[in-house]
Amino acid sequence: REKPVLLYGINIYLCVSLQGGVNDEVTLTAYITIALLEIPLPVTHSVVRNALFCLETAADEKENHVYTKALMAYTFALAGKEEKRKVLLSSLEKEAVKKGKCSW
Repeated sequence: REKPVLLYGINIYLCVSLQGGVNDEVTLTAYITIALLEIPLPVTHSVVRNALFCLETAADEKENHVYTKALMAYTFALAGKEEKRKVLLSSLEKEAVKKGKCSW
C-alpha cells in the first residue's frame, strides 16, 4: 500500500513494501538520496548535498536499524564517501549473525 509523504512541499507516494520494514526519516532520506544519485545528480547538487549532511549526522548515531545502515552505506558508496561507507559496513559486520550464512 502506498502512503503520501510531503517532501519540500511536493506530495510523493512511496510503496511501503520497499521500505524494508523501517519507517523513519533517515531511511526515507537514504532511499531518496540513492535514487537522486542514480539519476545521476552530482553530489554538489544542493538537495543531494543537504541529504548527505543529514545522513552523515545520522550515521554517527548508534540507534540505526540494520536496513537503514545498509541503505546509508550504499548511499555513501554512490557519493564517493568511502570512509563513511567503511564504518557502516564494519558496524553491519559486527551485528551479523553467522551460522553458515551471514544474516541480520
